[in-house]
Amino acid sequence: MKWRPTLNRTSMSLISDFRFALRSLARIKGVAITVVVTLALGIGVNAAIFSLVRGVLLRPLANRDEDRLIYIRQSAQGLTTENANFSVPEIQDLRGRVKTLTAFGDFSTIDFTMVGLGEPRVVRAGVVGGSYFEVMGLSPVLGRLLDSNDDGPQAAGAAVLTHRFWTTSLESDPSIIGRTVRLGERSATIVGVVEPSVPYPAETEIVANVVTSPHHLDATMVTGRVHRMTELFGRLAPGVDLDRARAELRAVHGAILQEHPEAYPPKADFRIDAVLLRDQITSPARTVLLVLLAAASLVFIIACSNVANLILARSVRREGELAVRAALGASAGALRRTLLAESLLLCGAGAILGVVMAWPTVAILARYAARFSVSALDLTVDAGLLWVGVSLAVAASVVLAFVPRLPSAEASTGLGLSNGSVRLTPGTNRRLRLFAVTQIAASFVLLAGAGMLLTALVALQAARPGFDTRNVLALNVPVMSYGRTPDQVVAFYREAMRRIAEVPGVERVAVGTAVPWRDAGIFGPGFQFSAEGYARADGEEDPRARFRTVSPGFFAALGVPMTAGRDFTEADRRDAEPVVIVSQSLAQRLFPNQDAVNRRLMWTDPVMRFIDVRTDPRRIVGVAADVDDENVVPGPALTVYHPMEQEIGGVASSSTREPIPIRWCPRLRASFGTYRPTSPWSTPPPSRMCARKCSRRIG
Repeated sequence: MKWRPTLNRTSMSLISDFRFALRSLARIKGVAITVVVTLALGIGVNAAIFSLVRGVLLRPLANRDEDRLIYIRQSAQGLTTENANFSVPEIQDLRGRVKTLTAFGDFSTIDFTMVGLGEPRVVRAGVVGGSYFEVMGLSPVLGRLLDSNDDGPQAAGAAVLTHRFWTTSLESDPSIIGRTVRLGERSATIVGVVEPSVPYPAETEIVANVVTSPHHLDATMVTGRVHRMTELFGRLAPGVDLDRARAELRAVHGAILQEHPEAYPPKADFRIDAVLLRDQITSPARTVLLVLLAAASLVFIIACSNVANLILARSVRREGELAVRAALGASAGALRRTLLAESLLLCGAGAILGVVMAWPTVAILARYAARFSVSALDLTVDAGLLWVGVSLAVAASVVLAFVPRLPSAEASTGLGLSNGSVRLTPGTNRRLRLFAVTQIAASFVLLAGAGMLLTALVALQAARPGFDTRNVLALNVPVMSYGRTPDQVVAFYREAMRRIAEVPGVERVAVGTAVPWRDAGIFGPGFQFSAEGYARADGEEDPRARFRTVSPGFFAALGVPMTAGRDFTEADRRDAEPVVIVSQSLAQRLFPNQDAVNRRLMWTDPVMRFIDVRTDPRRIVGVAADVDDENVVPGPALTVYHPMEQEIGGVASSSTREPIPIRWCPRLRASFGTYRPTSPWSTPPPSRMCARKCSRRIG
């Protein structure tokens, strides 16, 4: 006898209910589409934000024993510096005295021009000691990591690739191990690839040992207590908690302050603190993400209220239909199954569409959250997102299936069928009030928040940063300074500017060490200086100013007006008189109601000798309007600008790249082909910009 599969009565009943639900929904396409889209928006946004919150705040770190890994921060409250970093002597003192930590790991962020892996490129690197990876608790996926054998000035140059750089830029090439590259002036061998991990304290492409950076080997950094550019990590000893380690760090730090008063001015108010690495990574993004999660929850509540109102309104209109079915013998359970089948179809379609929408939404939100926490980098949709979407859909389906009130006994006996009109029963009326009140309350909260956000956006739009970003591009041009003299580096920049200026429509080209907003705070709170005719009060320290190096035409390229004196010229060369331009706030603070032009200014900060900047007096030849490159709503900005050619041996040459602001005519947009800047400060790769648009390479 041949076996034939059969369906039991329950299965047949469910199939029948879904078929009936499909036919019923086909008659109300507008309502069905509205419900599906509304639920998709609510579920999609919530699923995306849940995925983001889980990935940034809840996902465990790849670091081994992350609950014992701490981040150590030194701050200078008097200098309004939340993170002043550490110098080499300070790290040595802590290593020798602190017993509650088993080891310290140091990390300095620096840019290299890397040659040897395709075209020369600028890479952001971490320069670390041999204990770094052991302290961080990371493992290699290929090759090995740096260790104590890679320490010391006699060690061979070695570098480890980050997993993201290896997979995206090098296409996971396993033959990369053993390759030799040049990082600036030194060579290094690629020895390994580190496992995927949160790139803290900065997103980097490579991690190299100290010998690859001549600056780190210089005696001014090794012995300079005020030369702070290193971030510090530690691993708690067994049986030691964070509070105990923090107490010992503060005690040791206090003793160091007393031993070296010249390096820690009382008004600077230097302090030390320690937090778990997880908290350090997530704290900047925690408030933002929780606010987003709360807003998304309100959106979901409103979406569910809208859907419930639509379903309830439809159920009111179909009371006659339900009454007929009840009169024909349909039980209350059968009617509920019909409603449940409809809501399952609607909510299921909404959940599927919501999950599909969540993928691009997560990518957008991750790019935004990456501004606050590096753990948002490379964030993908969490696998639990599917279960969240299914759970939300099932919960909404059940709720919506039990929102409508079934026909009363009167309706089931036919008494309610004599009149074709629709009546609202007391129970239905109460449900309508409940959902209406919920929707209005949630909408009011969102409306108030949207109003405050709009006010903030209007204020930001009205803010004037002090420079004009319209029709301005900023390029990062790698400096191939290896084997070149300062004069040759200057010639490189001149040729780059000359060729870019030949592009039809380009109005001005200039070079500067920092792009406003993007490179804000690269030198911390600024450097101390004094000026001719300025007398500081008793007990007052020398004022601090930002250090910038620019070429002639920089202010005109950014639309920054000169309020007094002149701009730099080609005559301001290395063998000419040292000159500077100061910001308007600096001139007003030091020389109120006086002319700052032709007065002398000199740097007094000891850090200047570490970056090879001369401290001899310089004549002020001009005053430029303020450019606050750290705050959207501008404030007073004390800045000193140096001519590029006079400082090419200092900060300008120690950096491996120089931003080039380019101002072009509006018609030039067409000549840039398919490239469109995503912001006024977008930075396309130099090879793409110059090789394609100038038809010649400039590097």
